[in-house]
Amino acid sequence: MSEPQRARLSALGEMVYHDAVLGDRAMGELCRGADALIITPRIAVDILPFLDRCKFISVQGTGTDAIDIAAARRQGILVSNARDFCTDAVAEHAFALLLGVAKKLERGRPTLQAARWTRALAYATLGVRGAMLGLFGCGKIGSRMAEIAAAFGMRVQATVKSSSVARAVPVVPLETLLAESDFLALVAPATTETTGLFNRETLGRMKRGSVLINVSRAALVEPDALLDAVDRGPLAGVGLDVFHEEPPAPDDPLLRHPKILVSPHVAWGTEDALERLLDQSIANLEAFAAGKPVNVVNP
Repeated sequence: MSEPQRARLSALGEMVYHDAVLGDRAMGELCRGADALIITPRIAVDILPFLDRCKFISVQGTGTDAIDIAAARRQGILVSNARDFCTDAVAEHAFALLLGVAKKLERGRPTLQAARWTRALAYATLGVRGAMLGLFGCGKIGSRMAEIAAAFGMRVQATVKSSSVARAVPVVPLETLLAESDFLALVAPATTETTGLFNRETLGRMKRGSVLINVSRAALVEPDALLDAVDRGPLAGVGLDVFHEEPPAPDDPLLRHPKILVSPHVAWGTEDALERLLDQSIANLEAFAAGKPVNVVNP
């Protein structure tokens, strides 16, 4: 946080700061005694039993699936999130993964270093012009991806929760999305309906030679089924920015597979997006302190 941001928080009361550590099982204890929290969404423990006096949580992110929202409501805790702060960042990163997989960028360095470039074409890559981009979810991030795809000359279609909302992208059933998409991007939140939806049966129905990109939540995809779809199924490649365990274990097979391009959940993390995230998270607390809470997910 910048000094002006720290000053905004200090004006509301005593501020106690802790660096967030991924997978920290002691995070709940750090929250004890707080009247209000501004907290990362990547929480490895249920913090609610530790909140003995908290009335407000401002989550530094859009997704609040790491917090039991219903239980927070029962404890009288309002939860707010940050919205629309990283739309461009995530859409751009999704396309970076898409192009990285299509162009097999990670193969270039080891091929050259091992002197394996002995033919005019070291290896074949995939083109994107004219290819079908499927979007599982078409909110603001998906819509931005559709705009980028149009500039690349791609066709686009989407499967969405509600087809009653007018969209610039053609809406198709999931079965069609799986069968026709050359590149399928997951940009929908983790809900009871979407968690585990992409399993062996679902992934097995994807178009042969297709590519899966996930910049949403790892919970949407079963990891063993994903590996099977790359090794023996229809997938030619995968791009991942999210994992079931964050950070994943160093020996996680998803990190070592030659057809899987990975990044450490950084799709959202451009400098301008981070600034917006911090400002909005602090503004959420300021609004709560003024008795006019905003961006509340459990009213």
